[in-house]
This record gives sequence, C-alpha cells and structure tokens, in this order.
Amino acid sequence: MKKVEKIQLKRCLSLSEIVIYGVGLILGAGIYVLIGSAAGIAGNMLWLSFTLAAIVASFTAMSYAELAAIFPEAGAEYIYAKNAFGWDKMAWVFGFIAIVIGFTTASAVALGFARYLSYFIPMNQVILAIGLLVLMTGINFWGIKESARFNALATTIEVGGLVLLIAIGGYFIFKGDIPLANLTEFPPLQEGSPISWLPVVSASALIFFAYMGFEDIANIAEEAENPAQTLPKAFIYALLISTIIYILVAVVSVSVIPFSELAKAEQPLSMIMSKLIGGFSPELIALIALFATANTVLITLIVCARMMYGMAKSNSFPRILASVHKTRQTPYVAIIVTGFISIIFLFFKKVEVLAAISDVGIFILFFIVNLSNIVLRYRRPDIHRVWRAPFNIGRLPVLSVLGVLSCLFMLVNINHPVHLGDKTYSAQLVGMCIFALAIPLSFVFNRRPKV
Repeated sequence: MKKVEKIQLKRCLSLSEIVIYGVGLILGAGIYVLIGSAAGIAGNMLWLSFTLAAIVASFTAMSYAELAAIFPEAGAEYIYAKNAFGWDKMAWVFGFIAIVIGFTTASAVALGFARYLSYFIPMNQVILAIGLLVLMTGINFWGIKESARFNALATTIEVGGLVLLIAIGGYFIFKGDIPLANLTEFPPLQEGSPISWLPVVSASALIFFAYMGFEDIANIAEEAENPAQTLPKAFIYALLISTIIYILVAVVSVSVIPFSELAKAEQPLSMIMSKLIGGFSPELIALIALFATANTVLITLIVCARMMYGMAKSNSFPRILASVHKTRQTPYVAIIVTGFISIIFLFFKKVEVLAAISDVGIFILFFIVNLSNIVLRYRRPDIHRVWRAPFNIGRLPVLSVLGVLSCLFMLVNINHPVHLGDKTYSAQLVGMCIFALAIPLSFVFNRRPKV
C-alpha cells in the first residue's frame, strides 16, 4: 500500500471568519425555502417556533463547543463518539450519518438554488444544480482561505437581504401602516391534533433545517487559529446572531402577509418584499437567495470533505481520502468524492425527500453528540477542558441532558410527509432506512487493518 504523505491542513481561520462561516451556513437556504411552510403550520406564532428550535440547537451547541475544544480535529462527530464509547463500529455509524447528511443537504440546497436560478435562466433544474456543485467543488479544492472569502461575500449579501426585509417591514409596522400580527394567537389545530401548541412544536422540527450549520464549525477545527479558544465562542456568537435575525424575519413576515397566504407561496420572502415596496424587489430577493443557497452548498461540501478526511486519517475510510494536496493544502480526494456523490443524490429530484433525510439524521447525530459529552464527563474526568458547558450538577452537564431529551422529542415530532411515487411515507421511516445502511457498512470498513 502506498503511504500517504502527511501534509497538514492550513491553520488560517480567525474567530471572526469562523463566526461568519457559521452564520453563513445557518442563514442559508432554510429561511428562504421553509419559512412559508412553517408559517402554514405555526401561524402567527412562527417566531416561537424559531425560538424553540434555537433553544434545542443551543443545548447541542454547548456540547459541541466543549467537545471541539477537547478534540480540535476534523471528523468531529466520529472523533467524539469514538472517544466516548470506545467502539469503532459505533463511531463509524455516526460518522457515516454525518457524511450522508452533508450529501443530502448539499443536494437539497443545490436544487433550491436551481429553482431560483431558473427564474432568470430557464433550463433543466438538475443540470443547473450539477453546475453549482461542480463550481463549489472547485472553490473547495482551491483552498479554505478562498472558500472563506467567498463565504464572507455571500454571507454579507444574504444577511443584508434579511436585514433589508426586517428594516423595511419594521419601518412600516412602527409607523402603523402595517398592523403588527397577533403574536400570541395559537395556530389552527392540525387534523387529529388535540393540543393547540403541537403545531408550534411541529413547525420547530421543520424549521430546524434552517439551523443546521452551527455544528459544522467543529469540522474545520484543524484549520482554525487557536481552536480551543475560538471554537466555543464561534458556536455561541453564530447561533445568537442567526436566531435574532430569524425571529425578526418571522415577526415581519406574518405581519406583512397572512400566514395562510405565506404557506402557499413558492418564494415567500419575494412575496413579502413585493408587498412592501413592489418594483424589482422579487428579483432582488431571488438574486440574494442565489448567493444564500450557493454559500450553503459550499460550506456543506467543505465540512463533508473534512469529515471524510478525518475518518480516513483514523483509517476508517480508505487512506487515499486522507490525501492533502501539496500546494493547495486541501483534502482534494475527499473533496472530489464529496462533490461526485452529492451530484448522485440530485437524482432524487425532490427537495422534500432530501430535507427529510437531513432532518432525521441531524437529530440522531445531535443526540449522540450530547450523549458523548455526558459519557466523557464520567469516563474521562482527567481530560483538560479548556471550556466547559455551563450549568452542571457535579460532573453532569445539564444542558447536554436537555439536548438528549429535546432531540428525541423533536425527532418524534417531525411531521412533514415524504411523497415517493404514488405513496406517502413518514420522514422518520425514509431517514431510518437510509441511515440503517451504516450498520452493515461499518463491519466492512472496520475490518480494515489499523495503521
């Protein structure tokens, strides 16, 4: 076997760049695609659904922050589970889940990008999505610093679009031209739901797709400057900034357009801007959405490739995936493979199928990350913890316990069906079937001799 030359990833990302990186992914496609559907479920209490999703995310973010400071390595979830449970096959399963989430998320968002781009260029959407994945794979290969620069530009544009919507909508609400929606009005009961707050929780489970991204901060640990100090702060700042923007967008949205109309809109934010100022605003929001979705695809591909690279370094994937390019200092083989497999997933052709897989997988993954932090507090109390999650009872991290419970609760309450052909399945069933493939594959890959 040819020995892979050990070239290290380049440590060049500052705290501000990592925060921008995290905000860029969190504020990506989710808010542009899902806010209409979520409003149809939660009604005027859409802001509360965003708040609940943020609370659940914050529990897990604290576990990620503590673990990332202890193990500042690529392949985060795999590394955490391996150190916590000491069972390679189990850790491999969770690493595999994280990678599949990357494939499905990149493909789903690429299809979302194609929908917006087809507004300007009438072409086959799968072909447009393939073009985006190829382009973003090239930027990913070129270098993490170059990727961070594109991320900074795209994040500025996508955040600017949301802030513009908040500012204009807030101005008209403050003046009294647009009445503020009744933000304490419970949504209409869903069929078969005996409790009025269940739709709010169900919308939170759907909205959680819009929060996916903060966890990916952990997977660029090997390219961060002073990761033990910067990563915990980056988790907190990125999640806080994104949550404030999400809540304000939710309040403006249901005030400007009745939630029943938002639920029917294919481009809900474009509809809101058109109602506010008319003119070319729908095209402007569509253009901003192109940057937002492209940015999400890029960062997802970056993280997915680093996850494969990290597992290959541990010899849990073929060692060639741990190859680092001599001049670009990026894991180029893992980058190429990630782009190729993401293109294959495009042929599902349905964003809702890919989003359902991502939703189910992320709650499973977050459950394991929280559990890993709890286990390590007791199995490895001797580890030097540069940063500890707040609120502890002895060794027990209370927020990690809340993270375990809330992830299970949200997983059960995912309530958006998946349509395949003429049949309808639950999102949980589709996701579990995909991720169940990890179990037999773990036995295949973990038979490889360790080196």
